[in-house]
Amino acid sequence: MSSKDTVLLNITDSIAVITINRPHKRNALNKDVRFRLFEILKDVDSDHRIKASVITGAGESFAAGADIKAMKDYSAVDAEAASREGSRVFSFIGDMKCPVIAAVNGWALGGGCELAVSCDIRIASEDAKFGQPEVMLGIMPGYGATVRLPRIIGDGMARELILTGRILNAHEAYQIGLVNRVVSKSALMDEALNLAGKISHASVAVSFAKKALNNAFDMDMHRALNLQSRLYGQLYNTHDAKEGLTSYIKKRRPVFKGR
Repeated sequence: MSSKDTVLLNITDSIAVITINRPHKRNALNKDVRFRLFEILKDVDSDHRIKASVITGAGESFAAGADIKAMKDYSAVDAEAASREGSRVFSFIGDMKCPVIAAVNGWALGGGCELAVSCDIRIASEDAKFGQPEVMLGIMPGYGATVRLPRIIGDGMARELILTGRILNAHEAYQIGLVNRVVSKSALMDEALNLAGKISHASVAVSFAKKALNNAFDMDMHRALNLQSRLYGQLYNTHDAKEGLTSYIKKRRPVFKGR
């Protein structure tokens, strides 16, 4: 398998489906996968036709961690570089203009869980498993879990998962707010694509709202509200805002153009 085949991209209408494609390795996130994933994410973000994306895994796993065989020979310098590289890729997902949905099938452990957590929305199949078991290997999460997990599930629960390495099933993940919904394995992609379709039919306001949400935790209340007001004002310079408000008054469906 060439490095280009480790991550696949399929675009239908305005939705991109990105598939981690190392099923024989449970889609472990080695260097080739991280590099190829970053390439594809940048291509998706620069393609103005794409309004929503779905990330999933081929076979029986979403992504069962990083490549342990490669990691065991890391020096401290290698490990820090790999962490910075992975963090850069996953942070890019948050910065993308279009929302990204994780369709989590099977194992999402270590780096795989961090990949899911970096997405805007998570949908899990009933057989999905989530966890940050790095401490059981004598290491710690390196791609952002110590920062992102507390913001999603709260500080106390994030500490429990990261410090114990506990693995959660899909329903436990739903109960703590780690995933938005749990569906049958056969319905997972249909559910993810249906949600992506609802997002893709929306206006440019979606990307503005995502930017406001992304900054909400990084700013104090006053600065975050100021950013929201600035983005809200900027929206009124767009075609979609004018079209949305006009169509409501005229009682017709809006025709958004994403600008």
